[in-house]
Amino acid sequence: MALYGAPVWYGALSGDNALLLRRAQRVLAVRVIRGYRTVSAEAALALAGSMPWDLDALVLAAVYKWRGDQRSQGQRPAPREVEAERLRIEEDAVARWRERLVNSTAGRRTTGAIAPTLSEWVRRQHGRLTFRATQVLSDHGCFGAYLAMIGREPTAECHHCHRCDRDTAQHTLASCLGCWWII
Repeated sequence: MALYGAPVWYGALSGDNALLLRRAQRVLAVRVIRGYRTVSAEAALALAGSMPWDLDALVLAAVYKWRGDQRSQGQRPAPREVEAERLRIEEDAVARWRERLVNSTAGRRTTGAIAPTLSEWVRRQHGRLTFRATQVLSDHGCFGAYLAMIGREPTAECHHCHRCDRDTAQHTLASCLGCWWII
């Protein structure tokens, strides 16, 4: 519904309107990934494999324009030609999205991990994100550092091994002896 008529309105999409689209899409992406509401839009969209709607609108508008140009030249492109052009334009949009992720300041752990393999991540046909996997990938979850940051714990220390002053997702994955059940 959000992209209804995108080829028509994409040219008038301003920064404020793009922000409104992003806010709505972020809420959906956070639910899809089973994440906390503190996960950034960039991280949530990357984990969900959901291209930002402004880039989806760009793809729809570019394909619409290409088809119009073909028709104005008296050509009627076959469905496979339209699909090939759509895939080419979509790959350009994914490259733009990757650039955004690389330059993003929010959700660095997540965007930094996904950006190099964004195309593969978006097109994967296997695996799903669990609540725990999302916590580890986003670093927003049952980690002392996060809980202390949001005021739910007095310290950032690890409750499982008591050897670490700052319990993070990295600590849980790499060195915590008490969190074997997450891996």
